[in-house]
Amino acid sequence: MDVLEATLRTRGEVTFTSREVGRLADTEPYILNTALYYALGLASGRYVDTSYEPTYVEDTAEVTDVYVSPAAPVSGSAPNYVTTTYNATSDEYAEVNYSAQDDPNAKQNLPSYGRRRSLAHSTPLRFFVISRGPSADKLDDRLPQYVRLGKKRGKARLDIQRRSATRKSGQFRLNHPIGAYDYPTPPEGNVVTKSMKPTPLVLQGDYTGKYVSIDREDDDRVRFPADLTFLATKR
Repeated sequence: MDVLEATLRTRGEVTFTSREVGRLADTEPYILNTALYYALGLASGRYVDTSYEPTYVEDTAEVTDVYVSPAAPVSGSAPNYVTTTYNATSDEYAEVNYSAQDDPNAKQNLPSYGRRRSLAHSTPLRFFVISRGPSADKLDDRLPQYVRLGKKRGKARLDIQRRSATRKSGQFRLNHPIGAYDYPTPPEGNVVTKSMKPTPLVLQGDYTGKYVSIDREDDDRVRFPADLTFLATKR
């Protein structure tokens, strides 16, 4: 079987708020698959959202033929960062626009300032697209060359490579992040996790069972549990 390996390179700033420390909003060098399914056009949400409740499970109910892993830094490369200070621009997802007569904040001087650390131009991240049905060629045709990501809709380019993969069974070590809710069986040992929102990541772990071994250059293999499903434990 073939899987797709995508190298994502930022074109300009890409900002997520992975954590907030005082007035600093920091971006971790990981992109969750909760964002990638939408960025790749495999799922779409409501154009107008007034409930502020995520609908990942509902939006991906029909996407049963593919699994997209989270994106992680490319081995041997460090993410590029840029830190900016803002003193007037609101950083909210959505703002309520009042008429001048009804604005409750009209007579208040409410400063908006802080610092934002973002992924800078040309940061490389990598993720994998594993198909359960369509061929790698058909799946490649469905993926865009450029995507928009993050709070500011930052641009990124995708370079897709086809990799040969083999389904095996036995003990193996996960060595590329998956969502903690994407596989129902917890790792048996050597676990490395990372707290992220809305879903934590399993960066490494030992498992026993069926798995997919992806062959890469220089005898570098990436191993995933077989039959990964996006937010499997939430369905």
